[in-house]
Amino acid sequence: MATNILVVEDQRAVAGALRMRLRGLGYGVLDIAKDGDEAIEKAAELRPDLILMDIRLGEGIDGIEAARRIRSKYDIPVVYVTAYADHELLDRARETHPAGFINKPFTTKDLLTTINLALTQEAAQPRGMEQLRDAVLTTDQQGRVSFINHSAEQLTGWKRQQVLGRHLSEALRQLHGLPTDEGTRLIATVIASRRELLLPLPAGAPADAAPDVLAPLNDARGNLFGVALHFGHATVEAGATAQARALEACQFALDQTPFGVVVLDDALRVMHANAYARNIINVDADAVLTHDGGALHARDEQVHETLRHHVRNVTASATPGAGELIELGAGSSGAHVIGMVSAGVGAQTFSERPLALLFLFDLGHRQTLSATVLRQVYGLTRSEAKLVQTLVGGCSLEDGAQELGISVNTARTHLKHVFHKTGARRQSELIHQVETGPASLTLDIRHRRR
Repeated sequence: MATNILVVEDQRAVAGALRMRLRGLGYGVLDIAKDGDEAIEKAAELRPDLILMDIRLGEGIDGIEAARRIRSKYDIPVVYVTAYADHELLDRARETHPAGFINKPFTTKDLLTTINLALTQEAAQPRGMEQLRDAVLTTDQQGRVSFINHSAEQLTGWKRQQVLGRHLSEALRQLHGLPTDEGTRLIATVIASRRELLLPLPAGAPADAAPDVLAPLNDARGNLFGVALHFGHATVEAGATAQARALEACQFALDQTPFGVVVLDDALRVMHANAYARNIINVDADAVLTHDGGALHARDEQVHETLRHHVRNVTASATPGAGELIELGAGSSGAHVIGMVSAGVGAQTFSERPLALLFLFDLGHRQTLSATVLRQVYGLTRSEAKLVQTLVGGCSLEDGAQELGISVNTARTHLKHVFHKTGARRQSELIHQVETGPASLTLDIRHRRR
């Protein structure tokens, strides 16, 4: 049985075109009302399944007031159609609990998707289910995002131009922490079965939060044309907390590395710089790199152009590969600073731009190995890690013991334990292993200089 729609539109040409579009999609158009008062009369008389209501009508009451009066008497979902609405008007419209919004100019796909979502949301009520989540993403039959509603934009910060064409599995990874292949499998399951699927709540979400839903989208003739993801505030909040914790862990790990790591976008804006990089950038007035106004800048203009060229190349391709070495210059100490622009990192979330990694090496400065990393990698005690730091720094065992304020015998005992934990058999082997192994994460690039 066809879904019957009442159109409320004061412009005859627009109303006629809308009627043709709706009939082409398989919907029945009961009638067209030209103003708010007529809309109320026809809603009472015809009892449509849905009303498409233009917010701004010519004379008399506007579409919002007409919808408010209709909703107070009849359980008919209303979808607002508008070319432009200020914040005050939108706030008024939302108070009437509309089933959706369609912004002019709109595509046939926008019309089909919004009507389908409105009817699906209304149909959920008699089944005893809690109302579907307000935030919605929909896809085509290949699982690629074709629509995002206003609530989803507001809740996530994602913008329409950022999400359209991306695979919905990316949203499931960000919101629910699902691996990409698992998200793809769930989407394919909904498409194949044409049945909705309740998604498990992400870690950290309140236990009493309503589950998110993956649901099939069907047109008026019953043909499947995509999938809708309905999600709520609890999911977004839990996902943001998990991402913040992961970012904090990554930043801590980067701060332990004995070389600089700078994350840049294609405009050389600094997204993150680890502790070593911060020591190189802006150390003094003669610094080879400055961090001015949020963007990285090389003191030498030719070097700056080279740096910018490499960063733009890797952010455009985002393809893993060998980095490009750049002589950034010498600081006030005369020691050379070398940079290596690594492969670009593709945008991992809907709100990100592709990024590049810049590794910095100050050839005149030897970074002290992190005691924290030594302890975590090899399971050393605090005293053992400090002893290893002194040995790698060039001290003999006796000098190291003196520097740490312990006896030589105690130092020998510590060293024996270190040998056991690291697998090294003598002091020279230990130093080589630590300098070239996972605790240092260092790159020997001196021989690669041209």
